[in-house]
Amino acid sequence: MSDKLAQCRKEIDRIDGELMKLFEERMNVVLNVARYKKENNMEIFHKDRENQVIEKNLSRVKNKELLPYAEEMLHALMDISKEYQQYKIGMRENFIK
Repeated sequence: MSDKLAQCRKEIDRIDGELMKLFEERMNVVLNVARYKKENNMEIFHKDRENQVIEKNLSRVKNKELLPYAEEMLHALMDISKEYQQYKIGMRENFIK
């Protein structure tokens, strides 16, 4: 393996580690949101809020070539967040697609 490839892989590993830390941090906050929603009899899924979050984050993407991939990632992250909320607080009946 070339030094350049090894260096790229090392950098990807570092970035992946940062992503996992941020993912865990985000999911902890998601759980707090889910608890609040349960205490206040709110539904987990709010289409308008999800759209706002996605649009706001897509506007932060500098390389416009990556927009469709960033959008796919954000939708996946939102789906994972909703699923985790349902799992942790048992609100499956309040999930609206």
